[in-house]
Amino acid sequence: MLTHVKTLSLWEIAHYWHDVDPRESTTHQLPLKVRDTLHVLSMWCGKKLAYRVDREKNYLVEGLKHMPRFTARHYRHSFRKAIDSKVFGKRFFSKIVISRSQLARLCDKHSEELPVFWFPDKKYSFDTATDEESKEITANGRYQLVLIYDDTDKTLETTGSEQPIVATVNGNALKAAQASHAATNKIKCRFIEYYEAKGTNYSCREAAAGHFFDSLPDPQDKFHFASRKAAIATLLRGLRNHLKKTKS
Repeated sequence: MLTHVKTLSLWEIAHYWHDVDPRESTTHQLPLKVRDTLHVLSMWCGKKLAYRVDREKNYLVEGLKHMPRFTARHYRHSFRKAIDSKVFGKRFFSKIVISRSQLARLCDKHSEELPVFWFPDKKYSFDTATDEESKEITANGRYQLVLIYDDTDKTLETTGSEQPIVATVNGNALKAAQASHAATNKIKCRFIEYYEAKGTNYSCREAAAGHFFDSLPDPQDKFHFASRKAAIATLLRGLRNHLKKTKS
């Protein structure tokens, strides 16, 4: 039993829920019941995401206030991909965390039975859930949450007893997302230069993007994209934005 553990990742929760070892699964090799639970958790938790940062490291908080919009888009896209296409990246979902009381509140809200691995008696008291939730997710006030994005309906007022569920992401995941997009942006810039020099050799932009992607000298560059099709779409989008700027 894991009742002594205050927080777990969505990846761990989906596996422990069905008594499956989370270390044995991969992105593309998931038990069906685990995949379905990740799908449900994505719909429950994908609306609101925050970054948990040590209160003493105020300079990080200040930096995150000016965080590039592409980082927020990265997390939105990852959750949307999970919900729409049922693609669950192990690295991504291993970094998204919620607390025990948050999961209990979600299960209650959606009339779902509490999972035995975290609630052996299948019961949970909500009398102090809000306070416990705050302590669990911020480790007794040591951390504070910096909101990355919020897709919830802003017109709905939240009462004191209805603490909004905020999934949190750790610093390493945030840095990885920024690094991934930085590398992608460099590849887009390289493609723009390539197209400006050799674009006339191709029948269309898509053909140029496909050949550029296939000809990337470093195989690691291709791993920044989910697929060849996604890479071509990203390269073409970068080219279109570039051409619009040059025209204006």
